[in-house]
Amino acid sequence: MSVQATVLVPTYNHGPTLRLSAQSALDQTVQDIEVFIVGDGSPEETRQIVEELKSKDDRITFFSHPKGPRHGEIYRHEALKQARGKIVCYLSDDDLWLPEHIAYCLELLKDANFVHSLPLRISASGVFETWAGNLSLSFWRKYIMNGRNFIPLSCAAHSLRFYKSLPFGWRSTPEGVHTDLYMWQQILAHPACRPVSGTRPTVLHFHSKGRVGWTSRKRADELRLWSRKMKNRRFFEAFLLKIVQYLATEHARFPAEKDDLKKHIQKVGWWLIWRVYNWLLDLPLIGTMLKKRAKSVFDS
Repeated sequence: MSVQATVLVPTYNHGPTLRLSAQSALDQTVQDIEVFIVGDGSPEETRQIVEELKSKDDRITFFSHPKGPRHGEIYRHEALKQARGKIVCYLSDDDLWLPEHIAYCLELLKDANFVHSLPLRISASGVFETWAGNLSLSFWRKYIMNGRNFIPLSCAAHSLRFYKSLPFGWRSTPEGVHTDLYMWQQILAHPACRPVSGTRPTVLHFHSKGRVGWTSRKRADELRLWSRKMKNRRFFEAFLLKIVQYLATEHARFPAEKDDLKKHIQKVGWWLIWRVYNWLLDLPLIGTMLKKRAKSVFDS
């Protein structure tokens, strides 16, 4: 019997953060899911945490393997042979999903077969960063095909049917190439690929850059803090308002010159600002605040 989504969580030795990351998948508004935790030579601590999670929620399946080549991509492919989800979503074992992430991916995939939500990265100092890309434009598809990436694993999703049509699926990545990028290149190269870039942030991405040397406990404490913040809707809506401000600032960095690339980036920047702004208008607290601010401007 099928389910709405298969969630694939690759893991190696991030046991303490895995507990919080996996919980954010189990707490989705879409509950009809299965969660595949795929171990790539995971140590005993990680296996114990997975068993603890499984004892509390039977939607979790654990695939335990010895350490494989690179990041154990071949194990992801083997797990997906057993997938029952209409769609497949990916979650890094040190990231967090907002509760509506799967629902948003299902919405995007109604008219596509490969999608991603707006990347939202939390820096080691607690400052958010975001970067925009629009896969409906050939520039951004070429951007990825040329070896650069703007889609974190935790933001991406695709239909299971489309995955089964790929020539290889997940496979060992050549040295010097990022695993996620290698997969996105395979997907975008498929002639039947219909990609869509979402404009809604539904993932908190905690990149390892800037956290080198952090203990597993410190990494877990950071995720625990943000997990609490996510439950405070008033705080988080105010936090998301900064996205519009950030995008506007980034847009301003590109002066109006006779440079096609800069003009293209400006166009994409304003498209994204407008889409995010309209989404924020629908939020109870922040939408009211923005509408009042807009009214005061027009009345002045």
